Amino acid sequence: MRYTHSLKLVTKRKHAFKISLVITGLLIILILFLGFTKLDAQKFFLGFLASLIKILIVYAIALFLALAISLMVTSSKSVEETSVPILDALQSFPAFALVPLLIIWLGKSNLVVVIILTIEMIWPILFTILSAKKQMRGDLMEAARSFGAKGWKYFSFVLMPLIFPAMITGSIVAWGEAWETIIAAEIIVGVPGVGSYLSASGETFQSTVLVIGIFLLMLILFILNKYIWLPLLNKSTKYQQE
Repeated sequence: MRYTHSLKLVTKRKHAFKISLVITGLLIILILFLGFTKLDAQKFFLGFLASLIKILIVYAIALFLALAISLMVTSSKSVEETSVPILDALQSFPAFALVPLLIIWLGKSNLVVVIILTIEMIWPILFTILSAKKQMRGDLMEAARSFGAKGWKYFSFVLMPLIFPAMITGSIVAWGEAWETIIAAEIIVGVPGVGSYLSASGETFQSTVLVIGIFLLMLILFILNKYIWLPLLNKSTKYQQE
């Protein structure tokens, strides 16, 4: 057992070395692509950053709303039986059908994109949390109450660990849907972002730039998924109920 710590350090160093090699290789690919194409790197990455900021803001809003709604829906059996069919019907509503109305009310602004993104992102998170709460073991709840877990303590130390795996799974699905949605929303609404940049490249028939831009977007999203969401998903397995 005395060698366990050393072995763990070696494993972590090997893993960190592999990650650095992957990132270095991807950066070299990016530099080569940017050097041999007419892709405007500054506009592309500023557009990506603008889109990323919107998605992060909306993710925080959607997560908060999903948690609040799930707590209200599961507050009693009668509320759950009434609310879940309504929510299930609402998630089938196409969010983009609201775009013309939102543009009339709010103009062609980022707020329109934020509203559409919120509608798209909230459902995967909400329904995975609702499913997790429904499968929570009764004996764990009773044990928590018998030890005096109430209010914030119950939420932080009982509820959140139990729904954490479902929350991460729903978040990954919502994250993927968000990028699909924001590209289309930015093109339709015409606000700054990676979607509008790619759209402008298509309108000027710069097919090579458009293909490279799509490839770079996929590459960046792969890096984010690989080094943010996948570790969170692996970590969430520690909280799964036996």
